[in-house]
Amino acid sequence: MKNIILFGDPEKAARKEKMTEFFNLLTIPLFLAFVNSAFFRIAMVAFTGGQGGSDTNATLTNISLGARHTGVNIGTGFILMIVMVYIWGRPAYLYVRNPDEKLKAKIRVRLGNVYRDAFLMLVIAQGIALAVPGFTGRLSWQHYAAAGIAFLAQAALVIAQIDAHLSKQKKLIEALYAPEELFSLRSGFSIPLYVKVSSLIIGFAVIPFILIYILFLNRVPWDVFAADLGMMLFLSGVLLLGGLSSIYNGVQVPLDGLIAKMKRVAGGDFVKTRIYFSDEVAYLKAGFNEMVDGLKEREELQDTFGKYLSIEIARELIKNKKVNLGGEDMVAAVMFCDIRNFTPLSEKLSASELVDFLNNYFHYITPPITANKGVINKFMGDAVMAIYTPLLGSEDYAADAVRAAVGMRKALAELNASGKAPGVVDFGIGIHAGKLVGGNVGTAFRLEYTFIGDTVNIASRLESKTKELNTDIIVSGAALEMARGSLGNSVSFAPLGKVALKGKTETMELYKVV
Repeated sequence: MKNIILFGDPEKAARKEKMTEFFNLLTIPLFLAFVNSAFFRIAMVAFTGGQGGSDTNATLTNISLGARHTGVNIGTGFILMIVMVYIWGRPAYLYVRNPDEKLKAKIRVRLGNVYRDAFLMLVIAQGIALAVPGFTGRLSWQHYAAAGIAFLAQAALVIAQIDAHLSKQKKLIEALYAPEELFSLRSGFSIPLYVKVSSLIIGFAVIPFILIYILFLNRVPWDVFAADLGMMLFLSGVLLLGGLSSIYNGVQVPLDGLIAKMKRVAGGDFVKTRIYFSDEVAYLKAGFNEMVDGLKEREELQDTFGKYLSIEIARELIKNKKVNLGGEDMVAAVMFCDIRNFTPLSEKLSASELVDFLNNYFHYITPPITANKGVINKFMGDAVMAIYTPLLGSEDYAADAVRAAVGMRKALAELNASGKAPGVVDFGIGIHAGKLVGGNVGTAFRLEYTFIGDTVNIASRLESKTKELNTDIIVSGAALEMARGSLGNSVSFAPLGKVALKGKTETMELYKVV
């Protein structure tokens, strides 16, 4: 029969399947009737001491129908609850027949306020059931006390049963909300976790214990309450375990999933978690999603602006927290690298071809810089400036700069051999080591962390001398003296003699890398 229905109207069948958990919520009144009957009957026996309990325990619930059954009484409150629940759930029945967005909106609102609505219906049903016999004067204080006990047990049941169904409603929530909406917190009435746990303990552990104590205190004969006590204890045990299981599924399971996703985020996978309800776990998930969005946005900003700014410096500043952003003196090796005869080369290329060439060129020659603990400070047209300093991770800064230059020479040879350049590309590299100043330069609206000082100027002058001295890598005597012990025989140098530099009155001892 099911296959025939599916074949006849598969869309309707699919909608009905997605709404199954919503329809299951509508079965709660049946459980309420069992709990109301069991707790009311045993409470009446306890409060009356067993005197007249066989006649009075059905008075309240059966005032209109007079129908009494073993284990459950079908009365005014139960009928009222059935009617109210049907009205409350009617939009879901209509939605299965005709998927209307207005109906979907109603289901969303009612599902979001299911706790509030359930308590209101319980209060109305219990109030009317009390009011009718109350006006006739047929109720004693024992009736009201027993009704209060039954109401507390039913309230605990409502929380337990709603939680039991909500913890399974993933398909329903996915049917009611668009995928992007599942990552946002939704409005609705929710019950704090401590209230849920407390209601379970009070309703199905504390209250039964108190009633048993009163029964024995009043010396009620065992045969008077044995059957009702057995029903109450059976329901209490089942509902207590079921409620705790629901809380586990609604709290522990989502938390385990959240912890797993935190590990994925820590590994760079910016995955978000779906939000199904509006409880404490939902707020925790919403905070997690906001954090993921922030991390993702920062990563995108880093990837984007790191191509224009010195993101390597930013990373090191954040990582070691040693650099004073306001400026400080430091020792470092500075490298300048510039393409030889770039102007004639660029004149042969269009604007797009020129940009492609530079990007390809930097793709080859910059990895040796970072591989040897260097930090790219800035790109200047076809030139690049790199810094090697202990404050940014390079302890053996002079030797690291020389090793990087040798690696860049090999990378340039690979570029020329690949045929990706418009012609044979040559560059010049100048390296000097000494003291300089690092700090933020600019305005309050736009700052750049950069390096200034005589060491920087000299390194730039050395790069300019490479063409004049017919070599590609020039190292100052000061830098070579610092690097020689670490380099050993791995790199060969040849003296260039003492050379005068622009802007300097004294000559400087220079060496080339052979």
